[in-house]
Amino acid sequence: MSTRPAVAALLAALTANGAGHAFLLITLPPLGRARGFGDLETGLLLGLSALLMVVAGPVWGHVADRIGRRPVLVAGLAAAALFPALLAWTLDALDGGRLDAGRAYGLLLAARLVQAAISAGIMPAAQGFLADVTARDRRAGGMGMMGAAFGLGSILGGMTAWRLGGASPAVALLVLSAAIAAGTLLVALVLRATARPVSTATTATPRPPLGRLLPFLAITFAGLAAYAQLQQVTALRLQDQFGLAPAASIERGGALLALTTLAMVATQGLVIGRLGWAPARLVRRGAVLALLAMAMAAAAPAILWLQIAMVLLGAGFGLLLPGNLAGLSLATPAGAQARAAGINGMAQGLAMAAGPMLGAMLHQFSPTAPWWAGAVLLAVIAGIAFRRRSEAFAG
Repeated sequence: MSTRPAVAALLAALTANGAGHAFLLITLPPLGRARGFGDLETGLLLGLSALLMVVAGPVWGHVADRIGRRPVLVAGLAAAALFPALLAWTLDALDGGRLDAGRAYGLLLAARLVQAAISAGIMPAAQGFLADVTARDRRAGGMGMMGAAFGLGSILGGMTAWRLGGASPAVALLVLSAAIAAGTLLVALVLRATARPVSTATTATPRPPLGRLLPFLAITFAGLAAYAQLQQVTALRLQDQFGLAPAASIERGGALLALTTLAMVATQGLVIGRLGWAPARLVRRGAVLALLAMAMAAAAPAILWLQIAMVLLGAGFGLLLPGNLAGLSLATPAGAQARAAGINGMAQGLAMAAGPMLGAMLHQFSPTAPWWAGAVLLAVIAGIAFRRRSEAFAG
């Protein structure tokens, strides 16, 4: 039986979930401030939920390896669909005077934490499912499509915030909630024929080979930390080095990061499958391209050169990250795929937390310091990928 409908359903659901996630990150701080939440309270709501997802991911990975991917995906997506609807209701209740800010914040914090705890299983189960249904020589393409789906969702979420986030946030939230709910229904119906438990309660499941996975986890952490710090400092560099006004730096910085994401999504979704390269080749070529692009961005004498470098950087990460995920998957036994994905999710979460802090700290010394630090991290990745040629990427 063809697995294409199930893969398409999963990618559609991941795209919708990515859109909802991006919309919340962009709009929740200003929406909260306008309705009486402190900036620290909003940051705590987002930060605690992100931390909970990092901790819960490996647990859900274990569950997905024991009982199958479909129930974990359906539960996680359903929780992700409910939270935007609850947020829309809360905003309406606040605006209508039926709820005060304190009670509304308590309700949202509790709901967000519950949603994060349940939705933490989405990515480990999705990665496990794609590993189940893709041949070893197609694994990088499958991981690339997963990354492209989430990246496309992030772009759609940003566009939704741009068009509706200010004027009609409740409408936007309900639309996103409906889209994720539709994705949940698709996954529940279409994955029924293909998802199956990979083990039973009476059969011992293999453990992820942590020693063998360490190079991949190190690449995940270093690569995402290098990228995440740019989100913190790009607009600041445009102000401090190139003299843009604050409003112009926000607009230009957002455009630069959007171009980077577009290049990454296009590489993951349109290029990797056609290349047919092995994971090791993707990681090495991607690391070298990203390293050169990051150094070019650090030395850019004008915004145009920075813009060209950011597009190349997105293409480099578009090769590097799926290649690394595919290598991690190939180094993991079939019955431990989701748990390995959950552990990799912890490395992702730590990198996304450390990257902005590193960028903010280095920017105090020089506007280009975070970019040179990113080049150093990518050089470390290239060193790991070339040095660990036989051990880590043999599959």
